[in-house]
Amino acid sequence: MAQPSFHGRFIWHELLCNDPENLTGFYSRLFSWRAQPMSPGSPYTIFSAGDGVPLAGAMRLSDEARAMGAKAQWLGYIGSNDVDATVAKALGLGAWILKPAEDIATVGRAAVLIDPQGARFGVYRPAREPGGANAAAFDWNELGARDREAALGFYRQLFGWVAKPPMDMGGGMTYQTFGLGGPDIGGMYAIQAGNPMSPAWLPYMHHASADQAGTAAVAAGGKLLQLLDPQGVMFAVHSMPAVAAKPAAAKPAAMPKPTPKAAAKPKAKAKPKAKAKPKAKPKPKAKAKPKAKSRTKAKVKSRAKPKAKARKAKKTARRRRPARKK
Repeated sequence: MAQPSFHGRFIWHELLCNDPENLTGFYSRLFSWRAQPMSPGSPYTIFSAGDGVPLAGAMRLSDEARAMGAKAQWLGYIGSNDVDATVAKALGLGAWILKPAEDIATVGRAAVLIDPQGARFGVYRPAREPGGANAAAFDWNELGARDREAALGFYRQLFGWVAKPPMDMGGGMTYQTFGLGGPDIGGMYAIQAGNPMSPAWLPYMHHASADQAGTAAVAAGGKLLQLLDPQGVMFAVHSMPAVAAKPAAAKPAAMPKPTPKAAAKPKAKAKPKAKAKPKAKPKPKAKAKPKAKSRTKAKVKSRAKPKAKARKAKKTARRRRPARKK
């Protein structure tokens, strides 16, 4: 028999706190959620999107839960096609019950468990097929465990999670993502020795800008660890990388089009070719020609001198000849 589409997925998140009215205002301002009672006079608050689609819930942490050591926190519910069977299997694997399975009118059947390492989680079969609103608002879930491999083995047997190869994050930290054969839905890591934090699930809420969300959370009384709300409940904010902004930043790559200034530069570089002085070489030849002419003139003059001497000699000879007798 095929599993329902919600089996093994985080399909609901619930805020358990000491003062719901205070915190519902905090989250409403931070994520633009609407908060209103599930029904008139109900102690359970529903967070919804602007279109009224439910995203998450909030309720006061009971005195009984606090007496058992429960602290204010976000609790993630994982879908199960058979809540009772999942609870029984979890108990056999070392988990224990915090809240027994029960039916909630018009909502479904749910139970709250503590896994073998001490992290709380819910098991939930909705009365009708859930939409994707919760998954869109809480788009990642992360488990900090003392033994990452043992934790993965526990949840794999309950929900059939498929793990990707572990990633070395440096500093001795290994990160393990998991899913149901499609896109990953969460990750796990081992809490390092000496770190006093308790094993717990941490939800990542979607926001257009994680930086803006962090600034707004601090301004509203929260703290940055990952994030702590004003009552000390830990949560994280996730935003996708600015993929759309990168192409805009890459537009200068289309700027090889020459601007007027850029077009003038190649001409300036071409000037050195004109400085090669091609006309300077023939100048010595031009100077040599006048010298040649002066030599020929000198030769002409030197040749003319003997002729002048011969004429003078003839004249002298004529003068010396005796006069003819009459």
